Amino acid sequence: MDLRKQICAPIELEFQEFSKRYSRLFTSSNPGVDLLLKFLLERKGKLMRPILVLLVAKCYENVSDSTYHLASAVELLHQGSLIHDDVVDESDKRRGKKSANAVYDNKMAVLLGDYIVSMALRQITATANVKSVDALSTLIGTLSEGEITQLNALDETTLSEDLYFDIISKKTAILFSSCTSLSALLSGASEQEINAFRQFGHVAGLCFQIMDDILDYHDSSETGKPSGNDLKEGKFTLPAIYALTHSDLDWSNHIRAIRSLEAIPNQISEVTEYSVSNGGIEYALSKMEELKKQAIQGLPAFISPELRSAFIAYLELITNRSK
Repeated sequence: MDLRKQICAPIELEFQEFSKRYSRLFTSSNPGVDLLLKFLLERKGKLMRPILVLLVAKCYENVSDSTYHLASAVELLHQGSLIHDDVVDESDKRRGKKSANAVYDNKMAVLLGDYIVSMALRQITATANVKSVDALSTLIGTLSEGEITQLNALDETTLSEDLYFDIISKKTAILFSSCTSLSALLSGASEQEINAFRQFGHVAGLCFQIMDDILDYHDSSETGKPSGNDLKEGKFTLPAIYALTHSDLDWSNHIRAIRSLEAIPNQISEVTEYSVSNGGIEYALSKMEELKKQAIQGLPAFISPELRSAFIAYLELITNRSK
């Protein structure tokens, strides 16, 4: 059984139901909005966050309408934040296809992102759970805070692993931990169980982002070379942070140029190659393995063997993917 089948085995029927409900959200009586929604639906991802919501609820045999609303809310918020991120980062690709801002323009993309976020708020309101509504509203602010922190980091002249984890905690891990903690909350879990699931989601989110950052050092199918997209956008991720801060060489000129978005291609390639050849990838992989063990050990003891295997497979999938 492949990993995704192993993950979805305990929630096969629930995931099918969620997929139907989620797809039905992407329609509007306004022709212009309807066109944008259909564009976005065609570009939906693998729905890893809703799967996490369903898995936690399944632990309590309590997959309800509120569960489906929560799963839709977090995925919509994720989609909306990606649209906004692409505008901020001036990215023209998303999941190998043209981004919304590339197909339309920045104005239309921002409005689409706002519309999707409003859909997320309507879905979380439908849970009729005040704590969930408050948590998702706070989450929106945290995502924005992470983006602001990342932009402010462009002015930093030194590299910091602590800053890196602060940014990915606010931009990525918070969504995963919201999936698990809010699903547990809606399922009637104890405070201890909610915290345990929150921690699992947080660590899963960290692992997801670290793997994303490692993949930026893999050879591009188009050029045969590492893409270096993060460095081109002024972002130093874990492999480069480790390699450069443990180097005897002076990288200050490269760091300054990359952070100011004025680096020449040669500087990007030098930092990329040095990070790969001087332990950056190995360090990031080892850090990810440590986090995986921590997440598995923290799973509540009461969950069934089948669901425990599904959670472990979930971690394996997000840390062994190729894109």
